[in-house]
Formats: sequence, structure tokens, C-alpha cells
Amino acid sequence: MKKKTLVSAVLAATIMGTTSVSLAAENMFSDVPLDHWAYDAIAKLAEDGIIEGYGDTGFGGDKAITRYEMAQLVAKAQANQENARAVDKAAIEKLQQEFDSELKGEVQDLRKDVDDLKSRMGWYGDARFRYFANKKQEGNNKDGSSSKSQFEKRLRLGFWANPAENLTVDGRLKYDDESWKQGEWGGNNQNLDNWNNSYRNQNSLRLDKLSLNWEHAGTKASVGRTEVKLGQGIIWWENQVDGAYVQRQFGPKVSAMAGVGDISAEGWHDVNINAQFANVAIQTSPATQITLANMRTLSNAQKVNNYKTSDWKEYKLNQYALGLNTQVARKWNVLVEAVTNNVGTVENSNNSGVWTRVTYGKMDWKTAKDWQLYGEYFALGNTSVDSKYWGHRLNIAGGDGFCGNGTRGFGLNLDYMLANNTCMSLNYYKLKPYDERQAGFSKFDDVATVALFYMF
Repeated sequence: MKKKTLVSAVLAATIMGTTSVSLAAENMFSDVPLDHWAYDAIAKLAEDGIIEGYGDTGFGGDKAITRYEMAQLVAKAQANQENARAVDKAAIEKLQQEFDSELKGEVQDLRKDVDDLKSRMGWYGDARFRYFANKKQEGNNKDGSSSKSQFEKRLRLGFWANPAENLTVDGRLKYDDESWKQGEWGGNNQNLDNWNNSYRNQNSLRLDKLSLNWEHAGTKASVGRTEVKLGQGIIWWENQVDGAYVQRQFGPKVSAMAGVGDISAEGWHDVNINAQFANVAIQTSPATQITLANMRTLSNAQKVNNYKTSDWKEYKLNQYALGLNTQVARKWNVLVEAVTNNVGTVENSNNSGVWTRVTYGKMDWKTAKDWQLYGEYFALGNTSVDSKYWGHRLNIAGGDGFCGNGTRGFGLNLDYMLANNTCMSLNYYKLKPYDERQAGFSKFDDVATVALFYMF
């Protein structure tokens, strides 16, 4: 076989597995003359078995090839040079020096393609393992009822993609369950949930969110199962809505958002509940933000039960929340948010409330040994927040059910970064009903949590 035919045969085999070379072969520029020394070097490497996969294909034996195509053959030889004789290694080194710019260009192009792909899609997630005592604030000192405790596991895995300019897709799967649940119907550690005919330690895997988002020149629009934050979090925080919203930035200090959707998408309601929601945030200084938020249900299809009286009452939200979040010093932060709920015809309603949080410390999820300590105070009327379905960001339910007894009290919390992206959280609360005379008892059982979080 003539050396030019041999080289071309090797090139043909390379082309079969390399799209870029195939494209180059369709434009056969005479970059490497037929009498170039590299033909002899490549032919010798092929005869010695350093470049494999060639045969008598008769591919373009009388045509010169491009330098880029020759660099492909050199790269193939480099991959097998550990099996080469000294004389072949010397030839490979000489070929490498000759076609170094083409080889580097290929690597740079590959890196560019990988970087471009990484910038257009990715994944993220978090995991939580938590022990929760008296989660629903059901235990009190009136009738000796016992509070419930449980272990909880949650795993969320999300992905995002940027299919076009200004357009992103954001999705997430969520699994969570309960185990070692104390004080449950059927006895302690009852694993079978007879009401739903399911096992609590194999609870649910669901689509937590999947939204299409468009952003341009200070305007964002989101549609699908999208995640919504309102105010400082006393109404709704990082929970899902099946619907859409539009958010607009007005200069550097003011943003406004409005939307509509089904708030049962977060997974806890028995029926679909459509709602309108809106939010305005004003950055009065680099350290201070003021927010005004609203959520209003458009359908009253659901009734909720006050387990104390067995009365079924209308689940209705028309909440307004005014919030302040300010960094008063390098390690001191103060958050205050007041809420009122115009629930209309609901009887025995205390529809207003306030939540405050004072935080001291420095907390960066990427930094091990960072920590923060914060204290909280609550005075939440029995219909001021959604204490049954927990759409808010509070560490407590906010009462013993919507239209129940509300809550007053204090809490103390410690977050400590055990390692990068790994946090231990300890919470403890002393609580009582919002109106002791109306409730008929003076305190709830204590609420406490111990949790481990990991983000990736």
C-alpha cells in the first residue's frame, strides 16, 4: 500500500468517529502537501500498530489533507504512545511539535463547547433529616392530650436549563416521608396511614416545580408550577403555585410582582384553591428592605376542622403583610412582619398577628464553622396565618390549625455549619394560645426540632 493511501485509510477510520473531521474532509484543502515528511511518519506509526483501525479503503490516496485532519491522526498516535518504541515516540514528539497549534485549537474548542453546555444547564439539590416534637401544636394542658413527634426525611433534586436567550426552565423532584411517629392514631410508631392507605416511611415522590421563566430588562415572567415568595415570609415562602406571575424592577430600589394560580400545588391541601397574590419590595437603603404582600383566595371550596370543637369552618385567605428587614450592624439583623387576614364571615376570629426575629452571627452556607443565633416572638391570631397547611417560612405551625387557637410565645434557634454546605439547626419554643380565655387552656406543649441540612 502506498504511504499516501495508508495515511488516508487511517484518516477514513478516524472520520467515522469524529464529526469535526468528517466536516473537514468535505472541504479538502491542500494544507499538507503530498511530499510532506508527516505522511511517512504517520505511515510508519500505522505499520507499527500505534494508530489502529486502518485498512485498504482506497480513500483519496492522491489527495492532500488538511493540517487539522493530520492533527487528528497525531492525537490518535499520542493516545497510544505508551505502547510505542523509542523511534516511534520520537516521531510522535516531532509530529506533536509540527501540529501543536491544531492540537491546542481542538482542545480549546472542546473546552469552549463544554463550558457553553455547562453555562446552559445544570442541577442542584438539598437533603434534610429532622426530628420534630409537637409539630402541629396539638398538645396542651387543658385535657392532658399528648403532643406528637416524628422523624422526617426530605430530598429535593432540581435541574435548570437555558434553551434560549433570556429563557430558562427550572424543575425539581421532591421526596419526603415521616417515621417513628409518636402519638398517632393506632398507637405509637403506627407506620400505616389508614386514612390514605399508605406507609408513612414511604410517603411521596412528586414534581415539586417545573416552570418556564423569561427575563429581560428588569422584567421576569414565570409560568407553570412555579415557586413564590411573598413579603418576609409570614404569608407564603418558597412554596409552589400552579399558575403564573410577572415581576418588574422599577429602578434600583423598587420591585413589584403580581400573579394568580392554584396554591394547592405545594401538596398539602385536599382540593384545588385558586388565589391571587402580589408583592412590593422597597430597598430604602443597602441595609433595609420594606415589603407589602397580599394573598387572596378566589374560591372557598374547602372547609377546615377545629379539632377542639369539631366545627367545620370556611378556609378563606385575604391576607396583607407589612414587613421590615434591616441589618442594624455587621452581625445584627432585625426582621418584623405584621399580618391581617380579612376573613369575613368566620366567627371567633382573631385575624391579626406579628412575628419578629432578631439574629446575631455570621452565616455562609459555603463556609464551615459559621453560625448564627436568633430569637423569635410570635403573637398570631387563630386566622392570621395558614397554620394548617404551612405556606409560611416560620419554624412553628403558628397555631393548632386554621380557625384553632392561634399562638403567642418565644423561641430560640441556633444554626451551625458543621462543614461546607452542611448545617445543624436546633430550635426550641415556649408557646401558649393567642387568647387563653377563648381557648380554655394556658399553654401548648413545647415545640422543638433538631435538623441536619445539606445543599449541593
